[in-house]
Amino acid sequence: MKLKSKIYIDRLLGTPIVFIFNYLSLFFLHFDQEKETDNSKIKRIAICKFMGMGSIIQSTPLLMTLRNNFPKAEITFITVPKNYPLLSIFPFIDRIVLVNDKSAIELIITTLKSLFQLWINRTDVFIDLEIYSYISTIFTVLSFPKYKIGFYRKESRIQLGVYSKMIYFNTKAPVKNIYLQAAYLLNCKTKVVELYDYKNLFENGLNTFSAKLGELVELHKKYIVINPNASDLRIERKWALDNFSELINIIMQTYPDEQIVLTGSEDEKDYVEKLYNGIKKEYHSRVINSSGKLTLNELIAVIRNSRLMITNDSGPMHIAFALKKETIALFGPCSPIEYMTQKNVCFVYKNIYCSPCVHHFSISPCNGDNQCMKLIQTNEVMEILNKIYNNEIKWNSDSFGNGILYNLTSTEKPFGIVDRKTK
Repeated sequence: MKLKSKIYIDRLLGTPIVFIFNYLSLFFLHFDQEKETDNSKIKRIAICKFMGMGSIIQSTPLLMTLRNNFPKAEITFITVPKNYPLLSIFPFIDRIVLVNDKSAIELIITTLKSLFQLWINRTDVFIDLEIYSYISTIFTVLSFPKYKIGFYRKESRIQLGVYSKMIYFNTKAPVKNIYLQAAYLLNCKTKVVELYDYKNLFENGLNTFSAKLGELVELHKKYIVINPNASDLRIERKWALDNFSELINIIMQTYPDEQIVLTGSEDEKDYVEKLYNGIKKEYHSRVINSSGKLTLNELIAVIRNSRLMITNDSGPMHIAFALKKETIALFGPCSPIEYMTQKNVCFVYKNIYCSPCVHHFSISPCNGDNQCMKLIQTNEVMEILNKIYNNEIKWNSDSFGNGILYNLTSTEKPFGIVDRKTK
């Protein structure tokens, strides 16, 4: 199912259904829903996030915090099939429930199957991490958990009856910190603040490269990973292929011993191939096109072993963040302020008048004419790269994150909570 179809279905069906659920909940005051949680009785926790590989990576501090504070609880994650490889890596998730969004019929069938799994063992706490979709709200209601936590960005009254409590999604705060507000609501005593670093993969002896890629690249050399892709959630996040090919040609000429690995999924293979073909043929022997050749685990290993990464705002960018890999991140439709607490990252961002549009529009007003990305010049990126190589770069600090007060330390109650009014 295409993204625009999903948005259309969400608006057409999701809005009126959530409106009805909301007022039914307010009228009856409960679906056997608890006003506050009793942590000693929490045996099952469910987290829902359908879209966004990067958002799931940013949720790992919350997931690890839940595991540490509720070691005996079963933690279930509800998502779509394409996120399964990522979630299956995390040792702090016990069960993954999949809702297939490939077509409307499969969506209905798999939703019913997933709900049945949750009905068998009723969830004590349900955390809905979706912000822009009402479908997840419907899923939250129909799973009949005892205690529901959701996030809101605009007016919350259409959903306030559905959730026990709702947390304000502050687009100026780091995403991982926003998600951690749910841990404060659950009175978690200890918090994990860093992204998961995939240490279990490397402790279990994951090779740096797949055998196929290992035959192509000189393993003893360092290399730059370049990711020219962005998911169809926001194709406006892509920097033009001509810019990437020009940048690579300059890197190859400036640093004659450098190697570059291009990354991409199976679906992105043709797009990355266009980039590869735009590079001067004399440099092809030093540029490895790995698109469609790597598993997710191998991609993580490739990023981990690289010298640095140059990338659009995308899922692989968040992998680099988690690995604390030196990264040049190109931003446009989304503001990098949400990730200013990440280490070893240099953001390239033109703060134009209509950016960040992602927080306000399902489809960008420019309809793909992403001037926010087109204004980024190749020489700007190259200048940053040169500074990194010469150890002259000043990496971002975490001053943005430190400037936000998330809660009152005396009570640890988060700010921005809206509370469902019950008797």
